[in-house]
Amino acid sequence: MKKEPLQATALKNIMRRIPYPVTIVTAAFADSKRGITIGSFTSLSLDPPLISFNVGRESQMHELIINTGHFAVHIPDAGQENLCNRFAIPDLTDKQQFEDVKHEMHSLGVPLIKDVSAVLICKSHSIVEAGDHSLVIGEIVESDQFKQDPAIIYFDGRYYELEEK
Repeated sequence: MKKEPLQATALKNIMRRIPYPVTIVTAAFADSKRGITIGSFTSLSLDPPLISFNVGRESQMHELIINTGHFAVHIPDAGQENLCNRFAIPDLTDKQQFEDVKHEMHSLGVPLIKDVSAVLICKSHSIVEAGDHSLVIGEIVESDQFKQDPAIIYFDGRYYELEEK
């Protein structure tokens, strides 16, 4: 018996059962700055220090990531779900996204969100088209860890705090 290919809805339902890290990626190009909440972040290589994440090709962030040379990956802590939710809203303007969000511009032209647990400033290494997304690979050029607060993960439509046992 021939099996039908996996449909998008079925794939989403399966993937909701896997917890994943929550990060916020920011970038700027020309007169635009944006952020996006990402759940596909991973460490890729230690030498050189590379990270990766996926971004939808239809998202407003995709064009910025393609055109800019640098971006920042922010690691929010468990008390920052509202920040994650804000940058997950796809139709906000860049001004709306950063309204009331404490941030500053890095010398590399990257918006840096303040009060997160850690931030990785990256230069674009490569971008690989993969279906309706692009796999973004960045080389870490600078990092700061500000707090040791527990990270948050996303699972089955909700945020969870990681705690030591």
